[in-house]
Amino acid sequence: MKSVRVVLTVAAVVAATLAGAGPAQAGARSCHVLVCEEIEGTGLQVEWVEAQLTWNSRFFGHFQISGGGLNVNSGTQSWGFPDHWRVTVGHNLPDQALVCVAGWEHINGGYRQRGNACNKIHA
Repeated sequence: MKSVRVVLTVAAVVAATLAGAGPAQAGARSCHVLVCEEIEGTGLQVEWVEAQLTWNSRFFGHFQISGGGLNVNSGTQSWGFPDHWRVTVGHNLPDQALVCVAGWEHINGGYRQRGNACNKIHA
């Protein structure tokens, strides 16, 4: 039984390593606190950027996508998993551009950041 556990543990470590360390080409995903970012594309070509919430998360507010020449805000509304907001890009972004999705909760006339997920674009 121990050998099976060791194989599964090694497989989990390898999968976690392959899933996300370091800068990513267009075609990446990352999460921070309540916010996830998914980027679809290849190399510097970015087809779209999507803002999402982590499992079972919710807030009232808006998302902001910024970096690499992008700076757009969603509408303000109630967001709850699996809600998402996608922005079509359809062109190359600068090499080494850091593209981020921030979630901004609207509270008592102010804003509270609920996460800031980022991915670096590179060739």
